[in-house]
Amino acid sequence: MQDISPRLDPELLDGYLSPVPGMAGLRPGAAAPRREDLVVHDPQDPDAPPVPVRIYRPSAPGPDRPAVLFVHGGGFTAGERLEWFDPLCDLYAEGAGAVVVSVGYRLAPLHPYPAAQQDCRTALRWLRVHGGRAGADGTRVAVAGSSSGAAVAAGLVLALRDTGDPLPRLLLLHAPVLDDRHSTPSSRLVLDPRTWNRQSSLAGWGAYLAPLPPGHPEVPAHAAPARAADLAGLPPVHLSVGDLELARDEVIGFGLRLARAGVPLELHVFPGAYHGFDVKDPQASVSRHSLALQVDALRRALGPAGTTDIEPTSSI
Repeated sequence: MQDISPRLDPELLDGYLSPVPGMAGLRPGAAAPRREDLVVHDPQDPDAPPVPVRIYRPSAPGPDRPAVLFVHGGGFTAGERLEWFDPLCDLYAEGAGAVVVSVGYRLAPLHPYPAAQQDCRTALRWLRVHGGRAGADGTRVAVAGSSSGAAVAAGLVLALRDTGDPLPRLLLLHAPVLDDRHSTPSSRLVLDPRTWNRQSSLAGWGAYLAPLPPGHPEVPAHAAPARAADLAGLPPVHLSVGDLELARDEVIGFGLRLARAGVPLELHVFPGAYHGFDVKDPQASVSRHSLALQVDALRRALGPAGTTDIEPTSSI
């Protein structure tokens, strides 16, 4: 086992060593949004399975709120209880003044790719058509994904671009995993079972991509977004990753390719930080900084400047 704890930010050490996630401490004593659980249907595809969602409405009243479609993490295989992600969704809703729609997508291994992406597309289509039911303006939407949910979210937005559908105003990828191939130096750095490590990552990708194994040449880019040959035409992207994460190199590489393709990019690499540090140890200074940057990115992208989402553009 390679122990990365000596390289950690000292404020993150307790959270790293603790087996209990600290997400409940994300907003101690703060106002909570109003929450509602619904089951939504794809307005364009009556044969698509219904999808459970949890809606978070900011506590302060306001008409025509923008919206955030949130895709949770869990190694592609966990997250069946949407309330587990209440603190982060609460933060996005209250901080950005947006209605957050958290998607209860089908999980691997019982439901491998593309089930999760299909469910997120259903929720996004519902939000665009019936956003008023949630108190949201369906024309002002961001898509946010955390950890494995970032792979699903990025794959969804790539698919929207490729099918000519309207794109969100922002793609926010928090602690993303984007590449099933595990061929970078950082993918071999993190073996410690106290954090998201190489063995766990290979198992999660294997469940999601089945029957294809991780690294198979036929894995589609909509499943593993780092494989996409062309990133042009995507909406602005916010990327955040710790420098002690196994996905560090793939995230930085993805960001460089986005910038070279002309995609507006905000990339943050936090020193001494492990996977999911900001939700597991939210009171650390670096965690507060990371979370504030995410909220600010959502607020800026969903603000009143401009009136429509980004239309997909063709690449040369």
